[in-house]
Amino acid sequence: MSRLEIEWPDEGAERVRAARGRLSLAGTALRAMSLEERLTAVARVLEDWTAADSPWRRELASTLSDATPFAAGTITEGLESALRAWRPERLVECARAELAVTYPNGGRTLVPFEWTTVVTGGSIPMPTILSALLPLVVGSPVLLRETSKDPVTAGLLARSLEARDERLARSFEHLSFRATDREAFDAALAAPCIVATGSDETISSISNRLGPLQRLVPHGHRFSIGLLGAEIGNDRAGLQEAARGIALDVARWDQSGCLSPVVVYLLDVRAEDAEEIGRTIAESLAALSASMPRGHVDPETRAQIASERSEARMRCASGQALLFEGSDHTVVLENDAQPRPAPLHRFLRLMPVDSQEALVAALTPFSGHLSTVAIAGVPNGTHTTDSLLVDVTADLSRLDVSRITQPGRMQTPPIDWPHDGLPLFTPIARFSVCDSFGRM
Repeated sequence: MSRLEIEWPDEGAERVRAARGRLSLAGTALRAMSLEERLTAVARVLEDWTAADSPWRRELASTLSDATPFAAGTITEGLESALRAWRPERLVECARAELAVTYPNGGRTLVPFEWTTVVTGGSIPMPTILSALLPLVVGSPVLLRETSKDPVTAGLLARSLEARDERLARSFEHLSFRATDREAFDAALAAPCIVATGSDETISSISNRLGPLQRLVPHGHRFSIGLLGAEIGNDRAGLQEAARGIALDVARWDQSGCLSPVVVYLLDVRAEDAEEIGRTIAESLAALSASMPRGHVDPETRAQIASERSEARMRCASGQALLFEGSDHTVVLENDAQPRPAPLHRFLRLMPVDSQEALVAALTPFSGHLSTVAIAGVPNGTHTTDSLLVDVTADLSRLDVSRITQPGRMQTPPIDWPHDGLPLFTPIARFSVCDSFGRM
């Protein structure tokens, strides 16, 4: 069935309640496994997905292009680069560190939620895979509500669970129902723990429907940026490498995820270097279109891109911008850091800032919505006291940025990165502490 022909089944609430009943039975067997047993089983599933010749990754790449807007080449590259960057052993280390269950005196017991509902919200597969697996490690069965933007990943994940461990497979249910099916949503949101991804409006709506004793782990609207500093102009090869890396970050998943750069800020970069950066990014995007073509763009977005291009051309005529455009990409070099619309779908703005203070001023309105920053060319002194890079990264951390990396790596985070600044396991876990009862 093609992306435009998806039909959600009726009777969503009944299907949710039936799935909930099956999870209740499966949860007993899941919690009977030790933490190490569950962790080992989940790690093996991840190994199946991240292996060099993974049949699961290959099958997902072949089916996503019919169900999502992305082109086949873009999907294949995106899956390969992201999943091959995951290291199952790092997930194991992270779980052991966060979920340690004993102390020298007394003890701490992991108390899994009876079940966890995962509400997915995007079309990129990796968050769906990871958000479904984490509660299983903790010992909580998962009911995953699929998004219409990706109706295939959850089903394939379920099959990979079944191939590895029957207890994990029985502890995972995935369902689809319309966003307007309030009864089905209410049934799904009856879980003691809810992990939700979506717009801020979606997160707020879910939060308002929960009781005070329910746990909500929200992942709302976030976006990412690039930052290139003055030293980029002193290294022509480095400038071209950074520009090509930014282009790859933009092309991956057609700039549609929270790790996609929307703006690249140019910190004290000379005008001639800024122009070369813009030109090289545009040329790199054009080169990538052969192996990673841009996918389907809906008419409304096409109209927005056309409008922003037209507006940029008018500013170019008055010397206020430079425009580098191709059939499937747009790069606008602005002359200021004034916020402007971001149509995405390989539409990138470059914005100059002349000082660290100006950068902070430009980013402060977006505090709490920034995810990842890719940095290159920012001076790094021999001591922390004279390092602009250290100062800038400290400023970014205060603005709630959860990951700082290099151009070309924005879309390939490690599996244990703190998404939205949160640990992986403790937000979806409960603990009970028992004091020792020795003599006073």
